[in-house]
Amino acid sequence: MKDATLSRIFAFFLAIFAVVVGVAVAAVININRAGASRDWVNHTYATISAFENILAAVHAGDAHMRTFALSGDARDFAASREAFGAMDEYLQIADALTRESPAVQAELREVGALAQRRSDFAEAVGQARRGNQLDRVRQLLADEAGADPVGVVRRRLEKLRDDQFTQLREREQLAYRQAQTTRWIVGVGVGCNLILFCAVGWLIRDDLRARHRAARALEEANAQLEDKVRARTAELIEANGRLSAENLERKWAAQSQDHQLRYNQAIVNSVNELVFVVTRALAITRINPAVVRATRLDDTALLGRPLAGLVSVPGESDPALTTLIRTLAAGRELHDVPISIAGRDAHLNLFPLRDRDKVVGGIVVIQLASAPSPGNP
Repeated sequence: MKDATLSRIFAFFLAIFAVVVGVAVAAVININRAGASRDWVNHTYATISAFENILAAVHAGDAHMRTFALSGDARDFAASREAFGAMDEYLQIADALTRESPAVQAELREVGALAQRRSDFAEAVGQARRGNQLDRVRQLLADEAGADPVGVVRRRLEKLRDDQFTQLREREQLAYRQAQTTRWIVGVGVGCNLILFCAVGWLIRDDLRARHRAARALEEANAQLEDKVRARTAELIEANGRLSAENLERKWAAQSQDHQLRYNQAIVNSVNELVFVVTRALAITRINPAVVRATRLDDTALLGRPLAGLVSVPGESDPALTTLIRTLAAGRELHDVPISIAGRDAHLNLFPLRDRDKVVGGIVVIQLASAPSPGNP
């Protein structure tokens, strides 16, 4: 492919990329605006709901107050108080939701003052009725006979609600215009990209003949490369043969070590002496069959158990075999130490096990006496 063709194709792809980036940026901006609009719509609906809840609470509190004034039922008075308490909560919610709108907050405070006066009036009527001050109740109700305080609160709240709905309609129109703009941007971007792709296709088709000529030259080069590959393959085959021989030797060495380990295990299992493999703290990790025959305990009962639970040194007061532990930690051997095991006299031999000059455990070989010790069964 010629350098000029490459440059043209690269320029076309840069233009395509620029169009895609421009469309993506515009789409992201409009999506963010749409998200902000959705948040604002949800916020507005929550504000409208708070206004309606305030009005409903005022109506309910006033109705229960009037019912209590007539019936004297304490449940109606409690319901009135509960309604006006809910009204206070909804006023606080509405105040928080309109914090960014000072004008709406100012009107809401006036509505809140009217609603609070209505709550105070209901409380005064309720207290008078609970004290059986019927004349006072009638006087309070007569004083507001010509007024409509609940209606005033309703009209003020309905005005606030209608203003919120007006803002919703305006925001919906703005969202529609944004969506239309996004569609136009995407459509224009797709059209430009199609035109650019067609131009790139024409350039590529024009360059196919040059590619065919290059392919023939490549075939000749491949023929030369195959000769080199065959020579290299022969070298690799020879190297693989050497590696196979080395692997076979290592396998034989590993098998020899495995056989030696099995022979050693067979020798240990065949001796009559009691053989224990222990940790530095004299915890039993392995035993030979002679131990099972002498102690009449199987592997599960012995492995992990301290040697001090089986062996005792006559004449010593230390049942934990601390002397043996210190000797093993120091890396020294012990020979012909008189002990008692399973009610029989014996002699103990201790041989440290090392790993790179570090004592990691030991081997304890116990030679039993021919007969049980006196006084033991």
